[in-house]
Amino acid sequence: MNKFINKTVLSKKDITEINTHIYLKTPLYITLYVVCILTLATQLVDFFTNRIINLSSTMPFLLALVAMLLVFVSNNRNMLSQSMDENGNPIEYNYTAENGVIRLETSNGKTSELELKMIYKSFETKNCFGIRGRDNSFYIIKKNGFSEGTAEDFSILLKESK
Repeated sequence: MNKFINKTVLSKKDITEINTHIYLKTPLYITLYVVCILTLATQLVDFFTNRIINLSSTMPFLLALVAMLLVFVSNNRNMLSQSMDENGNPIEYNYTAENGVIRLETSNGKTSELELKMIYKSFETKNCFGIRGRDNSFYIIKKNGFSEGTAEDFSILLKESK
């Protein structure tokens, strides 16, 4: 097995990219968006043809849309605050993947490990890998942070671990 070493410093753009993939591009959210848009479109047609607005049929979908956006914004802020130390400086994440284990050490002294066989779900965005462990841990690894190994080989490793 190859050894991978990665140094990641997360930016607001990276966090937004990961959260967009997690929250805004899932089939459930896309379905809710489509339903909201169709509901609003039918309401507009009713308004312009019959001069009637039936808010009671629109409200559940609008509330769902607002809830989804609030969860997205809240999670973005939470992840951004967790990627900063107490002085507001970005935390550096040092990842090592070797012998079936991903190890994490941060610049503020935290450490953790995740066995590849304990990966619940992993995905790839334009700039990052997102990895969720069965223990509810979550790792964001930037593709351009590899000093040993490559993002392409790491992608293959993640696919093989499924």
